[in-house]
Amino acid sequence: MFLKKSRFTKNGNLYEYYKIVETYKDESGRSKHRVVKHLGKLTEEDAAGVRQVLKEQGKRTAERKAGTSASMVQEAVKKPVTPPPQQVAVLLDTQSIAYKPYDQKEWNVTEADMLLLVRGGAGELYMNGRKIELVYGLVVYAPAGSGMFVVNTGSGMLQLGRMTVEAIRKSEQSAGKAPYIQERFAYGFPEPVRLRSPYPVMQLFKELHSLYGNGRQHDVFRRLLLFYRILDILLADMPDNGGRETGGAGIEQTIDFIHKHYRDALTRDQLAGQFGVSPAHFSRLFRKETGMSFSDYVLHLRIEKAKELLLLSNSGVADIARQIGFENAHYFSRKFKQIAGISPSAYIHQPKTYVSLDAGMTACLLTLGVVPRACVLPAWMREHFGHLLDEAECITIDGLEEQNIRLLREMKPDLVFCNVHKMDMEPVAQLGPVAAIDLEAMDWKELIRYIAEIVGKQREAEAWLTSFEKRLALAKQQLGRVLHGQETFAILQMASGNMHIYGDLRSMGGPMLYRCLELPPPAAVKERIIDQGLLNVRISAAELPEYSADHLIIVNYASNWVDRDKTLASHPQWKKFAAVRNNQVYEVNRELFYGFDPLSLELQMREIVRLVTSRLPSHL
Repeated sequence: MFLKKSRFTKNGNLYEYYKIVETYKDESGRSKHRVVKHLGKLTEEDAAGVRQVLKEQGKRTAERKAGTSASMVQEAVKKPVTPPPQQVAVLLDTQSIAYKPYDQKEWNVTEADMLLLVRGGAGELYMNGRKIELVYGLVVYAPAGSGMFVVNTGSGMLQLGRMTVEAIRKSEQSAGKAPYIQERFAYGFPEPVRLRSPYPVMQLFKELHSLYGNGRQHDVFRRLLLFYRILDILLADMPDNGGRETGGAGIEQTIDFIHKHYRDALTRDQLAGQFGVSPAHFSRLFRKETGMSFSDYVLHLRIEKAKELLLLSNSGVADIARQIGFENAHYFSRKFKQIAGISPSAYIHQPKTYVSLDAGMTACLLTLGVVPRACVLPAWMREHFGHLLDEAECITIDGLEEQNIRLLREMKPDLVFCNVHKMDMEPVAQLGPVAAIDLEAMDWKELIRYIAEIVGKQREAEAWLTSFEKRLALAKQQLGRVLHGQETFAILQMASGNMHIYGDLRSMGGPMLYRCLELPPPAAVKERIIDQGLLNVRISAAELPEYSADHLIIVNYASNWVDRDKTLASHPQWKKFAAVRNNQVYEVNRELFYGFDPLSLELQMREIVRLVTSRLPSHL
């Protein structure tokens, strides 16, 4: 196994993330790679540490296969996970936010690590495919770059306190290097924290916010003191093991180890020995935590992974058996039938139960005539697919809160579709086999063809693509009647007080505008964004004229995080934009222009044609 670094652009910023990858050989003897675990963002020092661990584990591979992986188990079970040493949290900003009763769902992106405090009212927050109920005294942590919807669901004001933070720690590098390193906030909370006594924190935040912007040195120290008092209370209120039997946390770490090493020859006695208990007591603890024996748990996990590989790879049964830890293909087939009630080869062809946790993937499935048993599906999409949904039993969900996790588990889906960049994969993996699709690595045609291949609807996908190309040709003719020469088009997104110019990738209508309709971008968009393979670039109002175009599409995410008096139209650079002078600015529906699934593309095409042809006279 080895550590692989990947880069992607989000909201105009370049991010790096890491994943552990292993090499294996398929039936033809060809070497291939597969992802073992997504690690996310790491510092260079952390990455070096992971590489060293992988190197040491590689040396012990032979021992592990011989059943002597005691040291690895001990590391996984007994080594505590601690925050990076000497990390200091620094408060960047505070903000008091109020949402009016039944306000429209609002989209924001936090540029820094953030703590969100519910100071009053009730609402909902949607983040990473999950719905969080906002109630008085709740604190939600969101790492930098997180996008979220917030909506007021009550009859009173929803009042939030927002604190943006960053973390620094002293560098251990040699002289000449930067003395401090900025890194991710180590005390992030995987789950929202409900304060036991919210009132003191509310008062502390009120005083803290009142001091923000005051340049007096004494008040700077007071702000730090108030912020650390809030953190101290928050950390003290984080839930502990809740009095569960000693060993519960260790069993959870053992389960995590099993999920990472289910292919290996793990034994109950081996894990019990490192856990420090007898095999019998280990079995009791394990059954209490999981509801099944150790051997059954490993077997079920391997069969779930086998189902995933049967649906998502072209590997044969013998190769899949080896990949999940079975040396004998016949024995694997027998165990598969014991758990699934059907042979591996028959499983591939039987009707499937699908779950989709991504609206765009849901739209792909429905376009192909496949109705998932449960799915994320916005109301505007549901209207268009009503004829299909009325004839089938399909449950619409908002996200992966605990109630929905239980519901989806009971369905026992054959495959769960999700966006690997927008979901916490740990709860998703609990639902069953997962198609974790990387939308940042696909264009719109590849997406629908990939999903069609998984569900056996290749013919339907090609028929839809052929039909769509005909509608595109007609749309180009309609635009050709009103456009002349090389009139340029630009896309401007406004969210959380930030502006981004988009290119031709994935979102905000870029694939439709530039790739499908082949409308020309300004030179700056082509050279700085499209040719560089970027999703977008973040710009200031002063930079607007550099991206001037004859036509401007605006995707505006109005935000309570932003001073509404500071509008773009009031900025002196706004009137220098050619589209503004020519009255060819089009503000579009942000929900329709967000995705690049078949339905979104269809509606984007119609809307662009409608806006442009209704604004301009015909040149024929």
